[in-house]
Amino acid sequence: MVHKQGAYNWLELLPDHVQMDVRAVMARRRFSDGESIYRLGEQGSTQYQVVSGTVRVRSLSETGKEVTYVIYGPGDCIGYLSAIDGDVRPQDAVAMGDVELDCLGLQDFDRLRVQHPEIDRAMTLHLSRRLRELFKSYEVGKFFGLDRRLAHQVCFLLEVADHAAKGEVRNELDLTQELLASAVSASRQAISKILKDWADEGIVDYSYGQIRILDRARLKALAEGVAGNV
Repeated sequence: MVHKQGAYNWLELLPDHVQMDVRAVMARRRFSDGESIYRLGEQGSTQYQVVSGTVRVRSLSETGKEVTYVIYGPGDCIGYLSAIDGDVRPQDAVAMGDVELDCLGLQDFDRLRVQHPEIDRAMTLHLSRRLRELFKSYEVGKFFGLDRRLAHQVCFLLEVADHAAKGEVRNELDLTQELLASAVSASRQAISKILKDWADEGIVDYSYGQIRILDRARLKALAEGVAGNV
């Protein structure tokens, strides 16, 4: 799924003084590449905000097929659904590379909600925006071709990389074809063909595990469905 950087940050919707109270009780944790942050079916007692790195939210089918729902970047908040409804984790969350997270425990969250009604208002607005994102994601999956879905995903990951580099433009991403296939619900072979076509057109250069963007404008045009106008 593609999202605007910071679109998953409910904390930024709070007044400054409330943000300060929330951040005062958050503890920082570090996770290594591939380490589990939480697992499907676990009882959730903590929610997180990504400080650095990226986090992949995924599910595994009974046959072992992996589906990546979304990749979170710096500023994004994750794991808050279980804090709101008390239910178990709906997916797995896994660190991609080294990751730093700020953690908010359930007891502190509940206490702050009573102390600051602004938190529930911010969360309601945040969830409304998230629902709109899900509708858009459904539209992308149903109506866009695979090449456009893949361009969306790569553009998002570039945005995450730029943000992590504090605005510096990054044109190289460490990505396997398997991960890209999982993110857009396609086969690795189909992803390989599209990457080859893009390489032939001078849009990207791909070697195993790394994609280098040669023409951001054309990639963005592909993602927006206006490639013919570039």
